[in-house]
Amino acid sequence: MRYLKFQFLIFSLGIGHLLNAQILGVGGKLDKEVMFQASFNVPIIMSKDVPYDVAFGVDFTTKNNHMPSGLQLQSTGMYFFHENSSQSRLVSVGLTAGYLFDFNTSFENQFRLSPHFYAEFGFLYFRLGYDYYMPLDKGAPFISMGIGGGYLFRHFKLM
Repeated sequence: MRYLKFQFLIFSLGIGHLLNAQILGVGGKLDKEVMFQASFNVPIIMSKDVPYDVAFGVDFTTKNNHMPSGLQLQSTGMYFFHENSSQSRLVSVGLTAGYLFDFNTSFENQFRLSPHFYAEFGFLYFRLGYDYYMPLDKGAPFISMGIGGGYLFRHFKLM
């Protein structure tokens, strides 16, 4: 019985942390071909007092015949160089690194690095960057946009 209470406590704390801060995004990505994209990231710092953050999460893109795509487990580091909570906008530069489980038969699973610019305007987000696929030793620029975001909640206050 004590073991069951301990498991429930650990489970509750874990779920509570995940529900505390989430960065969600649903939209499209142009990487030589238009794809559906969905992402879920959990920021580690999420504080208005520091101009950077680190997040861990997953990114999903539908099949692309020209470039690797699929499910990526990733970590992202971001530096916020322009943010304005009163006008609901944020601009940052970042680097995402992760392991891509590729859904294409012509590509294999691989590591992907993606330096990017990120902007949030209300509940719209935009990313402009470059996907570098390490085993292929090549990459391509991309544009990603959609509904979601959530980094502006760093400035959220009740009163």
